[in-house]
Amino acid sequence: MSARTKARKAAFDALYESEQRGRSLSQALADFNTRQAEKLQSLSEADYVRSIIAGLDTNSEAVDKTISAALREWTLARLFPVDRAILRIAVWELSFSDPPADVVRSEALALASQYSSDDAVSFIGGILGAVSRES
Repeated sequence: MSARTKARKAAFDALYESEQRGRSLSQALADFNTRQAEKLQSLSEADYVRSIIAGLDTNSEAVDKTISAALREWTLARLFPVDRAILRIAVWELSFSDPPADVVRSEALALASQYSSDDAVSFIGGILGAVSRES
């Protein structure tokens, strides 16, 4: 498993937990730094998790607006929290980071297949496809 794959999973865990507990992303970042960072095997993994969480904290409005624009007859609030977290990470990466779009999409679909429903995989794939086309 690559360093960025591990980092995406750790960021997903932090985002999902923060939403479930009603905590801010800055608190999620602080929690990650105190409890989770040492579990990652390399500094680059922890740094990428920090980049994702801090980037989402800074750019959450733009990310949510991008996701909402790609939704058809659906709202961001109606998404399952797992799907919302996966989409937020992927859209942030597509919009504000450097990995290739195919890698971001593949990693997001892998998270969805592991943590969400079967229908979510195609749903998230469709949303990310729409976001990629608009970029």
